[in-house]
Amino acid sequence: MPRTFAIVSSAFGHEYPYMDFVFPDHDTAHGRKIGGERLLAMKNNDPNTTFLKVTDTDTGEMIAMAKWNIYHGVVPEEPELDGDFWAESEDKEYAKHLFWGYLVPRREAIRKSGGHLVCKS
Repeated sequence: MPRTFAIVSSAFGHEYPYMDFVFPDHDTAHGRKIGGERLLAMKNNDPNTTFLKVTDTDTGEMIAMAKWNIYHGVVPEEPELDGDFWAESEDKEYAKHLFWGYLVPRREAIRKSGGHLVCKS
C-alpha cells in the first residue's frame, strides 16, 4: 500500500495537524513506508474497511484512492491509536487527542445508526 499512502500524504500535505501528528513524517520515504504498512494493517484487520483505487489505463499507475468504512449493522469496538511511530511521548499523546477528536462525531453517528452507516475516510 505504499502508493496508496503516498496519495494520502500528498493530498493532505501539511494543511492538517491531524495528518502530521497521527502519521509522523508522512512526507518522507520512511514515513510513507510506515504509513503504507499501517494502511495495509487496516485493510487486513478491519472487516468494515474497503479501499478503492483509480488507475490510469494508459500508464497503469494508481492515481487516486478512497477509504470507506461500511458498517452492516455492526458497531465496532473503539479503535486504538498505538505503536512506536512517534519520537516523543508528547507527540503521541497529542496524536491521540487529535485522533479521538476527529472520531467523536463518526463514532456517535455509528452508534445512533445501530451500525447501519457508510463513512468515507
